[in-house]
Amino acid sequence: MGSSRVLLITGASRGIGAATAVQAAARGYFVCVNSRQSVEAATSVVKEIRERGGNGVAVQADVGQEADVARLFETVDAQGGSLAGVVNNAGEVAPASRLEDMDSARWEAIFRTHVLGTLYCTK
Repeated sequence: MGSSRVLLITGASRGIGAATAVQAAARGYFVCVNSRQSVEAATSVVKEIRERGGNGVAVQADVGQEADVARLFETVDAQGGSLAGVVNNAGEVAPASRLEDMDSARWEAIFRTHVLGTLYCTK
């Protein structure tokens, strides 16, 4: 891969993250497509990127876990390009419910992904 600019997008296996990954690749970035759960979906996004002439890699990692984020960035560093940016897109959205109906485990999962995940990736 060499001297390419690398863009890491968390939560990029579907929706806004996947669309951002495809657009970034079209603009010349090597895209690291991150997913917490669905390696298959992230791989599908990378396949689409390659079919359109771009390049990228799919990496499974839970951004709410600091050790996973360290491994994620090791994978990014191994690509050989310079990290041009990080899109902190990962989000905990399902199952939708009213705040009053959420238990503390649900609040902690949301906090871990949205707050700690963003901090770990930005660090």
